[in-house]
Amino acid sequence: QRSILPQQMPDDPRLQMDCHITPAREVGGDFYDYFWLDREHLGVVIADVSGKGVPAALFMAITRTLLKSTAAFVTAPSSCMRRLNDLLAAENEQMMFVTVFYGVLHLPTGQLRYVNAGHNAPYLLSTQGEVKPLARTGGVAVAVSEEFPYQEAVLQLQPGDRLFLFTDGVTEAFNAQQQEVGEPRLVERLGQQLSDEQSPGQLNQAVLRGVRAFEDGAPQADDITCVSLLYRG
Repeated sequence: QRSILPQQMPDDPRLQMDCHITPAREVGGDFYDYFWLDREHLGVVIADVSGKGVPAALFMAITRTLLKSTAAFVTAPSSCMRRLNDLLAAENEQMMFVTVFYGVLHLPTGQLRYVNAGHNAPYLLSTQGEVKPLARTGGVAVAVSEEFPYQEAVLQLQPGDRLFLFTDGVTEAFNAQQQEVGEPRLVERLGQQLSDEQSPGQLNQAVLRGVRAFEDGAPQADDITCVSLLYRG
């Protein structure tokens, strides 16, 4: 599974990225991806397929391949997601689905155009000292219903702003008392990182340490995936 996901982070002075994935089993349904659309636009994806194990991993591989190939010809995130959804929903006898966050970052300006198809809202760690969820776009999970009219939103990043993208394995990690991490604890953990000039890798590791400490030895319940991005401008 790791072999089909990109390992080398983008080599560009305008941004830094770090990606992490830990499947709950040998393989899982989470994935991340990033790819250049041209010399100025970078596509960034994080997604979570329903279910676990081999069936989810197969659906993950299909979804990643279709999304990347579609994005090469359909540049608008909303149009790309509509096309991906129609392709996956057309012959979906197993009734699987996948939540997807897909954004296209314009490196010269910091403008991020994105679609959220039923996924956890990423967080913006701004240079103003705030931790804010990105506005949702009202999209349902991909492969649920053909011809769904996905909408997109726009976020303006400033130099020094950071994004934290994640799957629900982060917030739905449980301890032995069956309590979950939840969004408030994640926001608190992210807020603790605001004062530090951390690299994306350090931010990811800080969140993961918080999750492991909260689990306190309890078995991992779901795939855990996170992507951190620092926009340098």
